[in-house]
This record gives sequence, C-alpha cells and structure tokens, in this order.
Amino acid sequence: MKESTINLTSDEQLPSVGTLLKEARIKSKLTIEQVATKLFSDPDIVEDLENDIFKKLGGNVYIKGYIRNYSKLLGLDSAELIDLLANQLELEEVKIVLPKIKEHLVALRIIAILSLILLSVTVAGMYVSPN
Repeated sequence: MKESTINLTSDEQLPSVGTLLKEARIKSKLTIEQVATKLFSDPDIVEDLENDIFKKLGGNVYIKGYIRNYSKLLGLDSAELIDLLANQLELEEVKIVLPKIKEHLVALRIIAILSLILLSVTVAGMYVSPN
C-alpha cells in the first residue's frame, strides 16, 4: 500500500501538489531530467508540475494524468494527490451549457414555414409543368 502523501498536524495548512511532488522527488534522489525521462515527458512539464503552474499543461484531464503518473513513479498515493489538486484549483467537472430553446424557437418556425412553402411550390410546379 502506498504511504500517505499528506502528513499534517491540525493547525497546518495543506501543502500544494507541486510541493509534495518536489519533496518526494528530492527524497528519492532523482533529478528533474531523470523524472522526465522515466515519464517520457519534457523536463519543463515536470518543473511546471512542481511549481504548480498547471495552465501551461493543458486541460484537467492532462493535468490529472501527469500527476497520476508522477505520483506513481515516486510511490505516492495518486488519488490523494488528485483530490488535493481538486481542492487546490477548485476544479469542477465540465458542465455542458445548452442554449435556451425559446431563443431559437422563432428561427425554427421561420425555417419550417419557408421549407413548407418551398416544398409546396416544388410539388405544384411538378404537376403544372407540361413535361
């Protein structure tokens, strides 16, 4: 079982994800370049993770993946770090915002009426034409 990543007394503030990763890397006596090589990643990504610069790393899925892989490499509890990341960044699940139907209802009615008129003219033209 993986060791707990966060060891605090009751009055201490939670450390950042990057701080925990950096401390674990130093404790494991690994350089940033060694970690990057083992993760098949760029050293800049490892530095950004350790410095809590997540905006440069892409979406939440990528950030969580980087942290999961990095924590597994260091023998840390990846679920605990991802939970800490969610608290740190206040990540929310992506919510799909649908447009309000009422706003588009008028346009849909106009399109439907024009389509019926065009269909009627086409059918009438087929029966009226001498060919």
